[in-house]
Amino acid sequence: MFDALLQTKLYMPAAHPGWVKRPSLLAKLEPNRLTKLILISAPAGYGKTTLATAWLQQLQAADTAQVCWLSLDEDDSDPQQFFRYLAEAVRPLPGIQSHLPQLLQSNQTIPPKTLMKAFVQDVFPVSVPFIFVLDDYHAFDSADIDTALGTLLDLMPPQMTLLLTSRSDPGFPISRLRARGELVELRADDLRFTEAEAACFLQQTMGLALLPEHIAALESRTEGWIAGLQMAALSMQHRASDDLHDFVRSFTGSHRFIMDYLTDEVLSQMSPTVQAFLLQTAVLQHLCADLCAAVLPVSAQQAQQTLEQLETTNSFLISLDDERRWYRYHHLFADLLRQKLPAAEAQVIRHKAAAWAAANGLTADAIEYALAAEAWETAVPLLVEHGLTFLFQGQLTTLRRWLDAFPAAVLHQQPRLCINYAWVLVNQGQMDAVEPYLQAAETAAQGAPAVRSVTSLIRANIARTREDLPLMQAEAALVLQLTPPDYALSRCAALLQLGAAQMMGATGTTADELETAVHMLQQASLLARQSRNLNVAFLAGGYLGLLYLLRGDEPTATAVLQDTQAFAANQGLAQSPLLLYVHLGLAQLAFAADDLEAARQEIAQAQAHGRFVNELSGLCRSGMLLALVELMAGNYAEARAALEMVRETAVSLKNPDLPQQIQFLQNLLAQTEPPRAQLQVAQWLAVGTSLAYARAIAQPDALPPAQSLIDPLSERELEILALIIAGLKNKEIAAQLFISLNTVLYHTKNIYSKLGVSKRSLAIAKARELELI
Repeated sequence: MFDALLQTKLYMPAAHPGWVKRPSLLAKLEPNRLTKLILISAPAGYGKTTLATAWLQQLQAADTAQVCWLSLDEDDSDPQQFFRYLAEAVRPLPGIQSHLPQLLQSNQTIPPKTLMKAFVQDVFPVSVPFIFVLDDYHAFDSADIDTALGTLLDLMPPQMTLLLTSRSDPGFPISRLRARGELVELRADDLRFTEAEAACFLQQTMGLALLPEHIAALESRTEGWIAGLQMAALSMQHRASDDLHDFVRSFTGSHRFIMDYLTDEVLSQMSPTVQAFLLQTAVLQHLCADLCAAVLPVSAQQAQQTLEQLETTNSFLISLDDERRWYRYHHLFADLLRQKLPAAEAQVIRHKAAAWAAANGLTADAIEYALAAEAWETAVPLLVEHGLTFLFQGQLTTLRRWLDAFPAAVLHQQPRLCINYAWVLVNQGQMDAVEPYLQAAETAAQGAPAVRSVTSLIRANIARTREDLPLMQAEAALVLQLTPPDYALSRCAALLQLGAAQMMGATGTTADELETAVHMLQQASLLARQSRNLNVAFLAGGYLGLLYLLRGDEPTATAVLQDTQAFAANQGLAQSPLLLYVHLGLAQLAFAADDLEAARQEIAQAQAHGRFVNELSGLCRSGMLLALVELMAGNYAEARAALEMVRETAVSLKNPDLPQQIQFLQNLLAQTEPPRAQLQVAQWLAVGTSLAYARAIAQPDALPPAQSLIDPLSERELEILALIIAGLKNKEIAAQLFISLNTVLYHTKNIYSKLGVSKRSLAIAKARELELI
């Protein structure tokens, strides 16, 4: 039944043969040509799923639409897992494509919006009308998935309709759909049983012989609430007819009070054996005879008989497959039963369930049960063995939730779990939170080289995104020292960090300074592809293309960048966030060819990727290039805004050369027609190299040399001098720099004094003579 995915979640429950016919509600569900979303929203126990399945089976019988079904639970809050089920649910549709499955096969975290666009691309060619059902949408909480579904509703093909059943409204806005006539919605008031429907349910479905006044009283006191009526009917099934009047009169109050009362009543009508079975199996998310036999003192045959008996008697048990092998309780009923089982007994059952699930290859279930039972000794080896699998599948939310379930004292004793937590944080862009877990892993491992090499690799990766060159080089070198020569997976990552560090820290002192960096990145790219380390393969390809640009070899740079892009596309990962440096390189090529619009598009892609994975270095460098693009387009305000974004990002970077780089760019933007050599320097800065190297490879005679003044101008004074030369008045300078007019006058006085002049025209002439700007 299970393999990587729970197939039962994709199974539409069968409608009960005694289901109350509700033609008026079924008619309301019929979509029109505008309908995109059908929403059935009501509290627990109002028959949402039952109504949906009855309508869908009616459509299937008439062969008017195909149905794709997905039952949701808490685990599906993980976007990667949600989309894996999404892809599996639509797989049987005729004409379905496979862009989403290809994306999900990588070991990369892909933005949910990108995954949803791939899903839309897959379903667009489907040749038949179909309904996609998300049952129990309330069961998880994910703003990312809410946003992705909003994207789906914007892009959805006309042959598709989305149906949600939920206890609450979804997190994406539905008012616009309602205003456009694209929404069909049913609420609790629509779903309540009328007195006639209550009579049909109690008398025909539940087989009770009740007087009209009994039915009217039950319908009134439950307010047509279907679950309350069902529980009342179960309570009355074995009562004498003369006892029914007193029973009907005896309960009243809130839904919760009624359900608590009726649960006791229902259990009292059952044999002690069935009562025990219900209470003890209520802690199980899904039930089958073998699992029940593993946690209870019954045989699998006895368990199967009990399950079939409960289903036959309408005891809130739902079949999950056609073979009647797997079941689950109605969520509301299961919650009520769990409250009646002693906590210690529940933990024992969960512990047994974890052992059974692990033995039967149901790893995720085993971990869930073990953590719920606080059976750390069972959960730890499962996550040590399988944690990286969930990490590579991109199930970061699920993995982090599991790791958070451990007490800190237990977690910090397990090096592998601490490392997995660190990788989760890295992939979620929470770099600042990583170090304590690396230190805990090293302490627990007592200096084991295998652990130290991984912690160094993670530190080097974070240092690369922050342009912390000394840390980057030291940690990457340690990885190479501690890693066996044949372990390509880690060695390629270390070579990537070292090559990138050399590019960022180049000084221009020797002609072949970048040769070693090129060799390292070539090796990193080759090893990464051989070992299927796609993250490193994409990053190395991007950095290598940028290096060739620095060397003035545009043809090779173009070939490397395009090859990396094609390689990613062949893996189904054309939208991988780790292609951001490839997009930066392509933007550089477009800028060099004066194709400013193409450069903007590539920069926008690079920045979207950079924000998703918190690649601050990439955000900073792409922002620099955007400033140049807008400068050349004559959009001076946009250029200054781009540079301001660079300045804000640079605060979190560790590169000591950045303040001088930003000052150089600030001075450049102050000129309406900057010299071409200065533009070239700025373009090299946007590649990611140092100011010294950028100056060295540009035309030296056109570059502003270091100041020759005895008392050099400060950064702020150079900034104001550049604006003076650009023709701005004092008030305009104050407004642009967000400083007071008095401050401008103060700095202007200092500039005149240092230059030995007494007015603006002389200051401009002196600055040009000294090539200060």
